[in-house]
Amino acid sequence: MATKAQAFRTSSMRKAKEMEAPSGEVTVIYTDVQGSTALWEACPSDMKKAQDIHDDIMRKCYTNHSGYEITTEGDAFNLAFQHPVDALAFALQAQLKLYKADWPAGILKQPDGKHEPGLKFKGFRVRFGMHHGPVTSRVHESTGRTVYSGEAVKISKCVEGLCHGGQILTTMETWKVVSGMAERCLGRPQILDCGEHLLYESKDANGAKQRHSARIMQLVPSELAFDFFEARGRRDVEADDGSKTYELKDSKAVAGRLFAPLISKRQLTTCFLNAPYENGKVTITFVYTIGLEDNPDTKPRNLVRMSKYVRKQLLKLSPPGYECQEDAGCWMLAFDRMSNAVKFGLALKAGLRDVRGLDGQCDRDAMFKVGILSGPFTSMGPHKTTGMADYFGPIVNRAARVASNCKPGQVCVGIPLANGVTADPPDFGREIIVKMEAVKKLKGISIDFAIFSCTKNAKIETPYR
Repeated sequence: MATKAQAFRTSSMRKAKEMEAPSGEVTVIYTDVQGSTALWEACPSDMKKAQDIHDDIMRKCYTNHSGYEITTEGDAFNLAFQHPVDALAFALQAQLKLYKADWPAGILKQPDGKHEPGLKFKGFRVRFGMHHGPVTSRVHESTGRTVYSGEAVKISKCVEGLCHGGQILTTMETWKVVSGMAERCLGRPQILDCGEHLLYESKDANGAKQRHSARIMQLVPSELAFDFFEARGRRDVEADDGSKTYELKDSKAVAGRLFAPLISKRQLTTCFLNAPYENGKVTITFVYTIGLEDNPDTKPRNLVRMSKYVRKQLLKLSPPGYECQEDAGCWMLAFDRMSNAVKFGLALKAGLRDVRGLDGQCDRDAMFKVGILSGPFTSMGPHKTTGMADYFGPIVNRAARVASNCKPGQVCVGIPLANGVTADPPDFGREIIVKMEAVKKLKGISIDFAIFSCTKNAKIETPYR
């Protein structure tokens, strides 16, 4: 007599085989179980039960979201979906069900299957890599299943190769198709920007090497996500005398999935993991572009060129500066220390003469206003849409006000003056001249700020580019 589980598997398999094959632009997914070879060696009997659990969950979940099973190889699935929102919904549901499954005892004793409540891992740790794009298809001679080829297939396989067990990765292009529907259709998953990575290299018709890269996004079901906002920054507390003080947040008290940097050939840009947060302090910098001609025909092209230039300068620092957000030539940046932010600002100004391709009238000497402020932040974590680091606390508005008070072409730092104290000019070494510009109240802020401008010391040859 067939058991209920066997009946379910048969029904699930039948529904899966009845799914229509997607066509045109398709989301291709590759999955794989981390450490499956070692698990088979350690506990083969329990591993057979575990693979049945895994396969049942995968088939039920992709059937729920109109997925098409192209093929399986051992514990690895290759699937296709017509729309990426269905593919991501499948992956998120599957990760949650895999975590909640009743795994055999032998699996839970192994490094790649043990229960880790602090990281919300239990049982199989499955990698999910996907990409959405145009494909070509044909019917496989032996299986009768539709199989796919093309760049989208190659990219999705490369993305799966970047994954750690328990991780869902997709490309920025794929995420952009879905991001507007995420809150409504995906249950508010956590989004994390993993930066741009080299996927593979090829040669063109002339034999020249071509590099293929993509910006990668990580998704985690909200129920399994690590709450960075609760774990990073400072919390206000009241002292015994009634005064306000603060304490660092305790990240060890927060549970959720954390992953190491991607398994990458080469990381080409910064990612969320590069955003500074140590000891609840950061240097926030605002850069305002003001020296471009306000011409609708030329300004958009100029802003694209300036964006590339700013990002190139960020990567020259060690550690690199971090881009939190950009909007129409206004950047919010984060640095580990004030001196690095000042060096960046001066390098940005010094290198403008070499930026080519700017159209129309451009005042290169007064292109930017750069405002810099160091101090504690209240919390930080990934932005719900972009996945980039988002900082909260008085430091953000204060840094923006410092930038607003700069003159065109200036790089300025702000020093808060609590209780009427004075501030000495910060010391950034002999290469940088620091000059007091003013002590003033910034708009909407109750305390005074000392504003210091920073310039390169022309007597010392130190290149800032």
